Amino acid sequence: MIFSRSKREIYYLLSYLLQCYDIEIIQTIYNKKKELEDIENLKWYIKEGNRYKKYKQGIIINHILFNPYHESVKCMHLYHKKVFHLKILIETFSLKGFILIKNNNIYNLPSLKRHISILNYFVDKYGILEIYNKIFQYQINLTDLVGNRCIRCIISEGDNYIYSTIAINNMNEFIEPVDRLPRLIY
Repeated sequence: MIFSRSKREIYYLLSYLLQCYDIEIIQTIYNKKKELEDIENLKWYIKEGNRYKKYKQGIIINHILFNPYHESVKCMHLYHKKVFHLKILIETFSLKGFILIKNNNIYNLPSLKRHISILNYFVDKYGILEIYNKIFQYQINLTDLVGNRCIRCIISEGDNYIYSTIAINNMNEFIEPVDRLPRLIY
């Protein structure tokens, strides 16, 4: 097997192997070897996901995924957007109190099914970027006048959804934030 691509080395090797060699035979062997190497290189580049362009004799070898006018690029962009959206939605599950249910002035965490239905409602009505903005606002450090940590969250009250600030008391209870300290009136 010939391991080099340079013609000089191929001619040299074949001159020892063939007693009487013909240039056309060597040229045919060289061209066939070059085609096989190009196919092998293309498969490697496709497997690695890299761009590979080579022009030869009117045939364009171009990996389809990187052709900006091919439908696969649009599919890749759609998958990228879907992964970005799923990342945002999954991140909401790790934020304690991002979505709360209000019953009789008591705030509770929703069940998984309710959490998903509220997220779907917000995505359908406002879009994924609105949830992304709400995640950003959730992560801002706020406190009320007493010093309780406050979070911005989506509150479900029956069929109504309110975006409001809630305080976390003792890291377990969700309460209304203290806006004013009580004073004695004389």
